[in-house]
This record gives sequence, C-alpha cells and structure tokens, in this order.
Amino acid sequence: MSHGPSEDGGEPASATFKLLNILPPTAQSDKDIVCDLSWEMLHDAPNYEALSYTWGTTTQDQPITIRTIPSHSLDPSLPKTGIVLVTKHLHAAILRLRQETVPRTVWIDQLCIDQHNITEKNAQVKLMADIYRRAQRTVVWLGELDVLEMDQQAIIDAAERMNFRPMEREYSTPKDQLILKDLIGFKAQGNAHDLGQRRREIFAALLSRPWFTRAWVYQEVVLAQKGIALCGSLEMDLDILINLLDGVCNLDLQERGEEASIMYLSTGYKPMSAIGEARHHSRLGIPQPKKSRWLSILWQAIGNLAATNPRDKVYAFLAFADLTEESRISPSYGKSIKSVYTDATARSIYSVGSLDVLELAIKSGELPGDLPSWVPDFSQPLPSSPFMTQFGGTGFQASRDSQYTFKTSNTELTTLKVRGHILSTVASVNPMDFQNHKPSLTLHDWIKLADVTAWVQSQAQHRIPRKSPDISEETFSTLELRILRTLLAGGAGSEDWPYKWHDSILEVYHNEYSILEAKDNGIVYPWMKNVMKIMVNKKFFMSAESDFGLAYEAVSEGDLICILQGSKTPTILRRVEAGSNHCRLVAQCYVDQCMGGEPYKERGWTNENTETFRLI
Repeated sequence: MSHGPSEDGGEPASATFKLLNILPPTAQSDKDIVCDLSWEMLHDAPNYEALSYTWGTTTQDQPITIRTIPSHSLDPSLPKTGIVLVTKHLHAAILRLRQETVPRTVWIDQLCIDQHNITEKNAQVKLMADIYRRAQRTVVWLGELDVLEMDQQAIIDAAERMNFRPMEREYSTPKDQLILKDLIGFKAQGNAHDLGQRRREIFAALLSRPWFTRAWVYQEVVLAQKGIALCGSLEMDLDILINLLDGVCNLDLQERGEEASIMYLSTGYKPMSAIGEARHHSRLGIPQPKKSRWLSILWQAIGNLAATNPRDKVYAFLAFADLTEESRISPSYGKSIKSVYTDATARSIYSVGSLDVLELAIKSGELPGDLPSWVPDFSQPLPSSPFMTQFGGTGFQASRDSQYTFKTSNTELTTLKVRGHILSTVASVNPMDFQNHKPSLTLHDWIKLADVTAWVQSQAQHRIPRKSPDISEETFSTLELRILRTLLAGGAGSEDWPYKWHDSILEVYHNEYSILEAKDNGIVYPWMKNVMKIMVNKKFFMSAESDFGLAYEAVSEGDLICILQGSKTPTILRRVEAGSNHCRLVAQCYVDQCMGGEPYKERGWTNENTETFRLI
C-alpha cells in the first residue's frame, strides 16, 4: 500500500504525512546531518515531536543527507538517498535536536512538505493543525543567542524557584514577585541596577526573535499538548518561559511605562501575551465566543504577525475558524491573494450570518483598487483599532439581532449584496487629526473636548438641524457629554458598554488634573485613558440629522450612514454614482445613541422595509 499522495491530486490517502528521523552523529563526522524520511498514517503514527521555528531566510544552502526507509523506497516523491539544502536557521536547530545515541523523530515543515509541489502543500497544510495536536510535544526553536549565556543559569534558577502552576498564568505570590524583581533589578541601584538592565536587554532581545512574529507559530503552539523552548543551549518548559517573560514585562511596564519599557516595545511582546492567554484558555477549557474567535485572532495577527506568503495570513489560523461545513476553507496556494482574501471574507460572512468581519476592512486615505472595498487586506496592519475589539463579546447591537441572509455558490464573487436602512448622510467632518497617540498624554492633551465642542456649535449655527432635540436647545453639559461619549466610541465595544460610568466621564474629564494631583486615579480615569486610543486615525463627524459619530479617516461629506442587517455597528457607504445601489464600503463607524438599535423603534424600522446595496 502506498503512503504517498493520492493519484487524483487531492489529500494524501487516509491522511498521511511525512516524519523525519534525525540520526545520531557518526564516528566519522559529528557535523554531517543524516536523516530518514518516511510517509506515516496520521492516526497511527509513531511518537514524534513537531518543530516550531522560523526559516530565518529563504536561502537554502546548508546540506543534510536524506535517506528513505526501504518500505517506502518505491514512492517516487522520495529519493532513496540524496542531499537536501535547508536554511541556516533550520540546520542549527537540527544540530541542537540531534541526540548522541538514539534517533529523534520530528515533523519539520521544510523537510516534511515538498515546498515545490503545490498539490502536496495544499493537502499537508490542511493537516497541520492535527499534526501539532497529535505531537507528543512541540519544540520551539528560538535560535542562538550569545548574550543569553552569561545569565542563563540565573534565569533557569529563577524559573525553578517560582511557584508557577501548570494551569495558571499568575505570579502574584509575594515570593514570586520578589524573585522577578531581583532577576531584573526592579528599582535597584548601583551594580544591581546594571545587572538588572542587562537582563532586561536580554529578555528584550529574546522577545525580538523572529519566531514571536511568525504567523504559523500561533497555531503550532496554542494547539500543542506540551511545549519546550530552545534558545541556544537553554531549554525550558514553554509555559514557564511565557509566564516568566510576561512577569518581567509587567514589572518593566510598572516601573518605566509603555513609552520606555524595552520589553513592551519589542516586536514579540503582544504576540507572546496573546499566545500565553490562548494556551491558558485552551488548557482550562475556557470557551471562546463562538462567532468571534477567528476574527479576534485575525485582528491580532494583522498587526503583530508576519508571513512570507500573504496567503498564510488566512491559512495559518484556519484551525480556529468557526465556519460551517459548507463554508470550510481549504488551502490553495495556486489561488491569487485577492481570491484567497475575498473567499475567506465571504465564507466568514455566510457561515455565521454576520458582517463582523467588515470591521477588519479598515481603509486609510484612498480606497485601494485591487481588493473589493468590503474585503480586508489581511497582509497589512490596521491603521486604527476596530470598534469591536471584543467582536462577539461587544455590547453593540446596531442592527439588533438581525442576520445576514444572502448566500451564493459563486466562489469568485467580487460584489457583496447587503440589505439595510439608511440612517442619514455625513454632513460635515471635523478636520482635527488624532494621530501620534502616546500613553503619557492626558485626556485633555488628546481628546481636546473644548475644540470639538466649539466646532459642533459653529456647525449648528450654519444649518437647520432636523433632529430633535435641537443642538442649540441642549445644555452645554449635555452637549459636552454627547460629544465625549462619541469620541470614546461609547466604550469602544468593550464589555462595559453601555458603560457603568456614563454620568461620571464628563466629571472625570473636567477634574483630571485634581485626580492626578491626588494620585488616586480610581476606576473611571484609567478606563478612559485606555479607551481613548480608539480615536487614533479617526474623525469626528455630524450627520444631516445632527447625529454625532466617529469614523475612520476615509469618511467624507455625502457618504451614507447605514445600518446593515447582520452588522453590530453602523456602516459608512459611498455610492459609485448618484442614485446607484452599487457602493464602496468606507468602514464601520460609531453613531451616538444608535448602537443599541434605537432607530428601529424611533423610526418604525423592520427587517422587511429595507434597501438593498451591492458592495464592490
């Protein structure tokens, strides 16, 4: 029976995959690497480990010898013996993995998937989640790090002394806190401070390893039964290492703040935190919001993780996609990037009956011409935080409980049909830019409530508001509260929306300096400081009905403000031409006093008396 790829070009027969046996060094040479490669049945494979690493470079110039075991030598895709060139980073990893006296069985994508065979690659990538789930453990190779050698033992000793519990991500015991503080010289002076600074730099260098920002590592590590991390000669339980890094990062943040903490500013801090949290939830069996997990992961991935092949910004996270059977996505590296992104977006919408994924289709400035306006560019970081950072956990329900109902069998569609109500049009956009946000900024430095309020009042004087109550009839404090609530996007879709401190935010804003002088920030002030980041790269606008809103910078006068079925937030659309139902998606937005479906009651809307738009 052949264990190679099936003849029809689909998945390997009965879910087969290749495993690599790294053989011990020979007496003749301890530098030459020799491995056996064979096809195995996934459900009946021998015990193996899976390697999680980065290629480091696409240059493959390091030789290893690959042999095939006799029972599989007839497989034409496996030469009996041959030299295979691999990247320098992988070559170093195999040397570290190789054992002195016995073979070591591992799965390594660079060698166990024929990277030049699209058919095999499509099939094997589809199996990768199960490959990592079934591995006895996943070995994370972080590479060599010479500066680690001097402090390696101190780091190991600290980890061994701490009371890390396998099912917890806590280091809150007084003993653990003291160990971490001693390790990085927390608020130390003299030589102890210099030692702590050096170790902070080591941890920052460790977090700057490319592994932390590789898209595929999220799946590889979150699904792993057990993980170990290798960095040079350092070997440590992966969960312990993540907890240790998380602990020292938090202490560094506490002492220095976001703008000065070298660990927080490292490229790996946010991915490391996300991986640790996901592993923690997975091991405890904590359920994730059914309709939001994939979108939440994609949102984090867009900004923090990278992939050499842009298609992998979707394929690397398919293990977490809560899609119906008919909407399942199969990797296809022969498809164009545009087709992959469009297909993934459409299937996400059809599968859960929700337009939540449109939150990721954030555009900055001119709308790009290649992708349809409603399709996120998963390869590029978002210019601003989406309004629904919680996705399924948000309190926003602008379209109430309505669902997206259109479906099509056309897998190459570029037009998305949607149905909804026109709330109003954008009448004016405040020119103020909210850019270059820094955590050290005060509420007054960043929000500039007085300037926005003056602009609103000037706009009200030049037109006749059609919505009651008239802006001119509002008390100044009521007007300020509405504007402030809008600038904070009603809590930015957090679990606190509608937030408990509705009546407190204006008082806290105006008493900010007293709060800072008293050094008692309470609860509301830090919450507002955190939420105000939602304003980055967004614009305050007014509608023709005197609604206040917050939208991405691409918003323009004359744009439609719509509430679409299946969307938790209002949507900004731009007609292709006057009177046409063909529109471009500008972005989702926040409209004050409309986020809970209020217009349905106020205007007598139903799910039947809607308009149909075609998004291109």
